[in-house]
Amino acid sequence: MGLALDEPDKDDKVVTINGIHVAIDPNIEPYTESLTLEINQEKNGLVLLGNESDCC
Repeated sequence: MGLALDEPDKDDKVVTINGIHVAIDPNIEPYTESLTLEINQEKNGLVLLGNESDCC
């Protein structure tokens, strides 16, 4: 699973989280429910955090 700064695909579900529009592929949407999107200053970017046992 990864992140991309891109336009949503036609099948993506678009939701607004804290004022940010996020496009989610419907195939992985069930795995994203317990994830948190955070800014990581050390890595100078966005990271997904969550319970690894929920994924894939």
